[in-house]
Amino acid sequence: MSREVRIGSKRADDVSGKASTRGVDTGAGVRAVTLYTTNPHGNFTLDLGEKKHGVRSHLRFDGVRWATGAPTELEIAGRCTLAEYPENALAVVLDDGHGGSASFTAARGDGTFVVRVNVTELTAGEWTGELRLGDWSLPLPALPKKSAPAKWRRRGLPWYAKPVPGAGNRFALQVARTNLVKAVAGKLKA
Repeated sequence: MSREVRIGSKRADDVSGKASTRGVDTGAGVRAVTLYTTNPHGNFTLDLGEKKHGVRSHLRFDGVRWATGAPTELEIAGRCTLAEYPENALAVVLDDGHGGSASFTAARGDGTFVVRVNVTELTAGEWTGELRLGDWSLPLPALPKKSAPAKWRRRGLPWYAKPVPGAGNRFALQVARTNLVKAVAGKLKA
């Protein structure tokens, strides 16, 4: 349910009339609330429920890459221009397509965010993902096609994570244990 109500046009000189959207925790989830002034009368108006001011337009990605100095961590960076939102509400959620999921909370900056995904925590599979803020979500951008795979050892065995070939413009990360027979055969051919 949403309702538009004018609050009035009288305000102090230091109160801006520029639209200011916030994500507010209502106990039942995060809800969008925007305070703005109408044009041309300058009446303060409260937009509850995104009737005129959407949340998704305040979220955008700057890129996905392997983190510098941490070769097994994906770094997903972007901007969030909401005036405010609840702590720990912005996160990347990954899904392996078989019921497995993993969530990584965003670290906030001044209008920016960074999410670091430690791929060594993921099980074997093909992972897709999205950025979530309450009920809002945006699909993650595709991984750079030419990026080298991340490599690590789990219980003494070699593992890797790399972009899924043929994923197109969607985020798809393949996590798997290295096939030792293929790896040795490849070394012998070289």
